[in-house]
Amino acid sequence: MLKLSLKLKEKFMNNRSITNFILNLLPVSLFIILTALVSFKSSWVQFYDTSISSYIQSFRTPTLNSIVKMYTKIGNSIPFIIISLIVVGIFYLFKKYRVSLFLLTTIFLGTSANFLVKQLIRRDRPEFRLINIGGYSFPSGHSVAAMVLFGSLIVLTFRYIQKRSLRIFLTTLLIILMLLLALSRVYLNVHYPTDITAGLLLGLIVLQITSHVFFKEGVQQNVK
Repeated sequence: MLKLSLKLKEKFMNNRSITNFILNLLPVSLFIILTALVSFKSSWVQFYDTSISSYIQSFRTPTLNSIVKMYTKIGNSIPFIIISLIVVGIFYLFKKYRVSLFLLTTIFLGTSANFLVKQLIRRDRPEFRLINIGGYSFPSGHSVAAMVLFGSLIVLTFRYIQKRSLRIFLTTLLIILMLLLALSRVYLNVHYPTDITAGLLLGLIVLQITSHVFFKEGVQQNVK
């Protein structure tokens, strides 16, 4: 009976490892496929971008335009750096040094990866933008920033928040804030939907790597 139990446990762990491997590989695969489709100017990309952009921009009003223009500034370089340093500083003051290093590493790698891919793909931004902005379009830097910052906070929420209802609330709130920041770029027509999709995927890939490196002993275990 004991041998059977051990075999079942081993089989379960093996299946879990395979599932985790597939889930970790999925964002990488999707990002590579999407990058290739954008690079080769696939007709599917044009259809996807046009359809989603038209739908999101159909909600435009003067009032909402002003709100979105304010909110999207969170992902601008200076505000993003300030917010990130505040978050890192809070954990540092509580002597969570590994967490602080995790945040700094994730943010640095995310922004660096975004810069490199932008220089590689060199996709022009959409025309008729609601705000003036330069640089390349693919992937969306704001979407990468949203994922590495809010995504990191989601990881930390699962590590440190023991109360399930509070954990669900904070996770839901962070996901909403992340998606709103990404979608604001399409609303303002400074990015295509494929840009923000790629940005979120790229940020997720970086987050998966850093989470594994810093917290590979398990999500629920607290570390300093």
